[in-house]
Amino acid sequence: MARPVVRVYQEDWWPFQNLPQALRTFTERTGIATELSWDKVGVGSIEAMFEHMVHSFTDHDPPYDLVCTDEVMLRRFAVEGRVLPLDDRMARDGVTLDDVTAETRRVVTVDGAVIGLPCINVCNLLLYRRDLLERYSLPVPQSWDAVKTVGLELQAAVRRDGADDFHAFATRGAGGGGHAVWSIGSFLGAYGGRWLDGERSVAPLSDAHRAALATYLDILHSVAPPDQGSMSFVELMRDYRKGRVGMIVEVGMEYAHLLRDDPELGERSGVAMVPAGPFGRRPNLYAPPWSIPVRSKVKDEAWELARYLVSPAQLFEDGVVSGAVETSSLSVLYSAGFDGAFRADLLSAVRASRAVAFEERPFGRLGMEANVIVGQAVSDAVDRRLGVDEALARIHAGLGALAASA
Repeated sequence: MARPVVRVYQEDWWPFQNLPQALRTFTERTGIATELSWDKVGVGSIEAMFEHMVHSFTDHDPPYDLVCTDEVMLRRFAVEGRVLPLDDRMARDGVTLDDVTAETRRVVTVDGAVIGLPCINVCNLLLYRRDLLERYSLPVPQSWDAVKTVGLELQAAVRRDGADDFHAFATRGAGGGGHAVWSIGSFLGAYGGRWLDGERSVAPLSDAHRAALATYLDILHSVAPPDQGSMSFVELMRDYRKGRVGMIVEVGMEYAHLLRDDPELGERSGVAMVPAGPFGRRPNLYAPPWSIPVRSKVKDEAWELARYLVSPAQLFEDGVVSGAVETSSLSVLYSAGFDGAFRADLLSAVRASRAVAFEERPFGRLGMEANVIVGQAVSDAVDRRLGVDEALARIHAGLGALAASA
């Protein structure tokens, strides 16, 4: 009889580059075989990753047994009974959620049942060209309003010195379920708004929604590249590396890789917390846990692998080897070992953000379709196909229809 194989699916991203070695070590120690599939994502390709996740939890014979699953879609699958509850196994093996934030525990719990084991807590931070701000005697923006005012001065100064295609700021602006919807969340939370009231109810449109979207659009239309509406994190990092933009809002994992991969540019760059709005800093949270489809034929083996991958020792190794600074484990994040592994400004911003990182996407039981509704409307507004009120009306109607059918 052939030995069981745990088929693993993960995004092919910088902070996960230690995963193949972790799987080899796990197999050597346990005798449980593994098979890894992963995909790089960006505009036009992130949907393929989402499709693999969908099939893993909806197919009668799932293609994967252990999936690091986007928590928005995972929640919907769990409500439908498609995700293996982990509570009994956790109690048996002494696995707890004591080492993560309260918001992370909320993310991986549905109706009192744990549906996944946390591994990363990714959130938005500000990356900026420190050399340019110092050259022109400009401060690091501390608020969203300051991003525009400082950005206008920075952009004018750099262009005056001959860089015609320089833009002060950029962030994600593309449509779909993983780009503009991610960036607007940090604005919405900072202005006191939410997309949903509870798990299924759509929040009424408010001044907070209008102010958040208007501020986001005003910044992008004033100091961002003209192709902002087609940008994912891939294009953001490309343009920052090329010197086309001077400040970006993106996740700390990307910055950790840049600082290691391009130390010369890293030396000219700085990292800070995401800018604040009237309700403070809301860096958004992405916390996809390792989860097991209920129809997997190797659930016990998948569980053994999941708890191995989220052990503090493994998460620490992932951090040091792959630059996975935004680990879910608080003991690892605040460890002395991380002090020596990451630059002080990056680590300080990640640690400070952990306390105020909350789910700012339409997080509830409406699934990935809710992300797509928000993301596409916001992207259309970035490209000036919709105004603020039109975009918000489309979002509200779309989420309302989705909630009514859920």
